[in-house]
Amino acid sequence: MQLSTLQKFANYLTQTPPLKFRLIRRIGDNLFKLDLNGRLFFIDLTRQKSTIFITDESLIAPKIYQAPFDKSLEKHCFNTEILNAKLDGNNRILQLLLQTKNSYKTTQITLQMEFTGRNTNLILLDSNNIVLDALRHITKEQSFREVRIQKPLLPLPQPKIPPKMHDEGELFSVLRENFKTLQQKKLEQKIQKSTTALLQKIAQIKHFLNHLENKALLESSAKKEAHLGQLIVQNLYLYPNFKGTSITLNSTQITLPNKAHSLSHAAQIFFENSKKLAKKAKNIHLQAQNLNEKLSFYENLLKMIQNVTNINDLQILNSNFQKDSTLKDSKQKHQNKQFESFFIEGVKVSIGKNERENIALLKEAHADDIWMHIRNLPSSHCIIHCGKSKISDIILCKAAKILIGLTKSFSGNYNVDYTRRKFVKITQGANVVYAKEQTLQLKKD
Repeated sequence: MQLSTLQKFANYLTQTPPLKFRLIRRIGDNLFKLDLNGRLFFIDLTRQKSTIFITDESLIAPKIYQAPFDKSLEKHCFNTEILNAKLDGNNRILQLLLQTKNSYKTTQITLQMEFTGRNTNLILLDSNNIVLDALRHITKEQSFREVRIQKPLLPLPQPKIPPKMHDEGELFSVLRENFKTLQQKKLEQKIQKSTTALLQKIAQIKHFLNHLENKALLESSAKKEAHLGQLIVQNLYLYPNFKGTSITLNSTQITLPNKAHSLSHAAQIFFENSKKLAKKAKNIHLQAQNLNEKLSFYENLLKMIQNVTNINDLQILNSNFQKDSTLKDSKQKHQNKQFESFFIEGVKVSIGKNERENIALLKEAHADDIWMHIRNLPSSHCIIHCGKSKISDIILCKAAKILIGLTKSFSGNYNVDYTRRKFVKITQGANVVYAKEQTLQLKKD
């Protein structure tokens, strides 16, 4: 972050009448959204990469941040006025003096943004320069300048050699360029990482598909096991006290199962094995179908990830195959994978890959959840698990884009209908009729 650009930003913030500081909210681990008089600015406080940028893209959080610091920001910075904005000498530190007025009292706090390499931080200070809260709490053992709640904040020493003020150009042009530069490099790295992870999943599924057992061989083995069991039953009366490990019956050499403790028990094991093999042969096509559906899903997801244009959308797509790591209970994991899910601003969005998953999804959805489907096209059902909560247009559009992106279909224009789940009636299987719908018109490239 250039000092000259930070100075220009401070000058912009110092206006008469004062700018309304509506909110500051975290939308990434180190990314904050500022609403100043309705205009959005973004502050990236990643160490060694901190910057300020603006963009017309809709950047929304993949989850809701509710750490104590996020609550402190909401408490102290919601609907305030910017009385002053200045730099800390030649340090890349922006200090905003914010004032809140209500019927009882007027309070002032300082929101300090530090774009200083390893010391990068966002700190809330009271009028006596006492730390109210901070993005990063730093102890005396970590630095001479501790950042801890209820402790005074020491100033950073000024640079011994004043930095050269390099004018990068008009403020808003620079802030837009900051976004492009920052996002492009970060996006390429994250796409590569996500691509590698998905290719591993795809390779694993293909391996399972290629090593599925042969149906004809399974059926042949089932018949053989049944035949051996039948031979033993037919000749059981001839060997009432047999104790060996193998036996020849009707010119057939039979090796008894290790677990068998008698001839009759051996026959039972052969019959049970026959049933298992027959069932496996009968259902092997279902296993293949399930694997092919997963393969199709992940291949479509891979295409979407490789064509993504911003990190925010990438985080939403990544939330599908990263969420399992947070589930410790294997039963919970299994239940969670009845259908595929994504998370948009902390809201769960689920999509079925087949009729079975679509049926399960329709059954699990609550009456006030939002149901979504591509009009006049056999496709997945989508549920936005929101209950009675109002859902923003951004979440609706993002969910619809994921739905058409995962659909095996042509590029072009799509109409996506959506309504509350209570207005959707199941007719047969996953076939439905619905009412009181609204429609989104989207394009698939």
